[in-house]
Amino acid sequence: MIEHKNLKLRDIGEFGWINRVRSRVLQGRSGILAGIGDDSAWIKSQGSLLITCDLLIENVHFLKDIHPPRLLGRKALSVNLSDIAAMSGIPQYALVAIGFPQDTELEYADELMEGFLEVAVEHKVELIGGDTTASEKLCLSITVFGKPAHKKPVLRSGAKPGDDIWVTGTLGDASLGFELLKKSQTGELDLSDFHHSSLLVKHFDPDPRVEAGIMLGKIANSMIDLSDGLISDLGHILEESGKKTTVKAEVYLDKLPISKDFKEYFKGNPLDDENALSLVLTGGEDYELLFTAKQSSRSKILEFSRKLDLPISRVGRIKKGKKAEVILRDEKARKVKHPRLKFEHFPSQERQIT
Repeated sequence: MIEHKNLKLRDIGEFGWINRVRSRVLQGRSGILAGIGDDSAWIKSQGSLLITCDLLIENVHFLKDIHPPRLLGRKALSVNLSDIAAMSGIPQYALVAIGFPQDTELEYADELMEGFLEVAVEHKVELIGGDTTASEKLCLSITVFGKPAHKKPVLRSGAKPGDDIWVTGTLGDASLGFELLKKSQTGELDLSDFHHSSLLVKHFDPDPRVEAGIMLGKIANSMIDLSDGLISDLGHILEESGKKTTVKAEVYLDKLPISKDFKEYFKGNPLDDENALSLVLTGGEDYELLFTAKQSSRSKILEFSRKLDLPISRVGRIKKGKKAEVILRDEKARKVKHPRLKFEHFPSQERQIT
């Protein structure tokens, strides 16, 4: 697919590039009656559908000059698969809409779609259509269709008083990786001398926890993927679960899963560093699964962790409360003030979850 290195995307036009993408798409799922090539995709489906959409915009979610196009394509699909995983779903189909700057090189566009299609093959997702347009900045909007892996999907609204709070993987790596990339652009950091590459990988190429989501669907009462940070996303669970009985969450800072590279970068206990704590709790883009489950499910969850070879850490507890709030506690159970919010798309002076 990657050829004609001196060509720009505009040299072959929108439909020329669509035909290049179409030639790479593996079409084999029996439910597709018509895919790329018609005004709409035509799908035969039975049962309920899960549908999600995510938007990635240059300089907001990624830095185009230093985010390799193949890895950007992988990330664009992976962050949507993470949403399907959060509802214990099986991803099936995808639509992709991309706005390319006028001077985009054909090789760049090809590599971006190569990464996208790699993840599609890994998770047996079929690209069935989309759109392209010219844009001042590179932007990608991906829509994914899936189905519940079990009788019903796992919603955000099922958290109950007494539930444990769990999280897969580690927290803060992707947001720290993004911070370091921004520092490299201003000359504050030379990436050639940087030894913690796993932090950059977590930002460049997140791993959607689809298999974990399917397993956890059997026992999780509520679940969400960590895209906006633990405090914000746990707040969403509290809001949705508190329609009948108001619930709050207590999070134990000493139980938060933090990677070796993250700890080494901050040279000690990162929870003593305000910036580090902010990255862990509010940085976002972890794309791990945050879920709640009955205390009687602890042994089963640890069994899943071993089968998946994936850390799953118990980080807190759901309790009855007067208001939906996330309370942070240190190792001595003392209440800790929330760190400064690292990122929010539309910040406001007042927030419901404090």
